[in-house]
Parts: sequence; C-alpha cells; structure tokens
Amino acid sequence: QMQEKAKEIYMTFLSSKASSQVNVEGQSRLSETILETPHPLMFQKLQDQIFNLMKYDSYSRFLKSDIFLNHKKSEEQEENSPEAQTAAKRASRIYNT
Repeated sequence: QMQEKAKEIYMTFLSSKASSQVNVEGQSRLSETILETPHPLMFQKLQDQIFNLMKYDSYSRFLKSDIFLNHKKSEEQEENSPEAQTAAKRASRIYNT
C-alpha cells in the first residue's frame, strides 16, 4: 500500500510528466528506483524544500501580487457598502454622530 501511494505522489507531483508538477531543485528530485523500496521519510527533503519556498518566497510574493491586492480591495469595498451593513451598524452610526 505504501508503494502504491508513493508512486501516486511521484507520478502526480514529482515526475517530469506529472499532471501537477511541483518545481523542486534537481538535487532534491527522486528517481523512480526509490519507489521500489518506499519508507515513511522518503519525501521529507522535498517537503522541507517546498515548505521553505512557501514560507520565504511564494506567500510573501502572493501577498504583494495584483490579484490578491485587487481581491482584498474588492472585499473591503463590499464590506463598506450600504447593502453589507447590518441594521445595528447603521443604527450605531446614526446615534454616534
């Protein structure tokens, strides 16, 4: 069962023909021969590399990306629109001015 799951992970994410290929450094790549004798930590080096990429590179770039900033801006505009305000918020604003 572990061998089947390891092969599935490899073919989906790590193979050069993977459908959802993850970009990892060449030295971290696994060869298909390791799939013959899988073990619980066989993907650990790759997991660590991907974690560090997400932590130190991709996430911070995503937060600065146009797509995220535009989405955030549109959400803020929706929250501040009169339709989105509850009766309690409207009443609070009326009585506190």
